[in-house]
Amino acid sequence: MIGQIKNITKFGLFVSFFITGKETDESFIPKGVGLLRWSELPKRVPKLEVGDLIGVSILKRYEDEKVDLSYVEKDFKSTYGTFLEVSARKIEELKIMNKSDLSL
Repeated sequence: MIGQIKNITKFGLFVSFFITGKETDESFIPKGVGLLRWSELPKRVPKLEVGDLIGVSILKRYEDEKVDLSYVEKDFKSTYGTFLEVSARKIEELKIMNKSDLSL
């Protein structure tokens, strides 16, 4: 599943995640936030920043709704590259349209 880094702490990365299709079961979570501990990240992972997309899976869910995550290697460029490019272009077009509407 896909996750987006929301915060970086001394414990690890707090990641907002989204579950899609095949990865769901009867305990479906449409979205949530979990902790990806530093010990779960491989050494070869490049520097991560808030807002980066990463692959994650749920390791454990607790009764208090906390979630532990593990890192999953994903090639986001080939999988979501086109989508992200189109989305970025549309956002820029909307920004331009909004600026021109405000100047009227």
